[in-house]
Amino acid sequence: MAGHQKQVVHGTVNDAVKIPPPDKSHGSYHWSFERVLAASLVPLAAVPFASGAVSPLLDATLCSLLLVHTHMGFAACITDYFPTREFPKTNRAMFFALYGGTALALYGIYLVETKDVGITETIKKVWTA
Repeated sequence: MAGHQKQVVHGTVNDAVKIPPPDKSHGSYHWSFERVLAASLVPLAAVPFASGAVSPLLDATLCSLLLVHTHMGFAACITDYFPTREFPKTNRAMFFALYGGTALALYGIYLVETKDVGITETIKKVWTA
């Protein structure tokens, strides 16, 4: 999988952990991006229902960011609970399934946004049914 490095244990359990160099795709940068993404979903989800106005651009942005947020959350779960060093085949299979599921979800979002009324309008219809 792209961006995933093989995990190697250096030294013993009694050795101090070396502080890794800053990396924009991991650590605090990555954590900050996840927090900003999660915080941006709140107004994006509230505006269409509070104002009553549904914009295709706002709807597509909400769906896309929600998909990215969900993908990152599941990736963190896979990394935490199925580390490569302990479960190399399971980790790889789960990431393969995650990327496949994300691609299918993106295609589903495309279909709902282009051939139907959009996600927020669909939720409104289900909510008031």
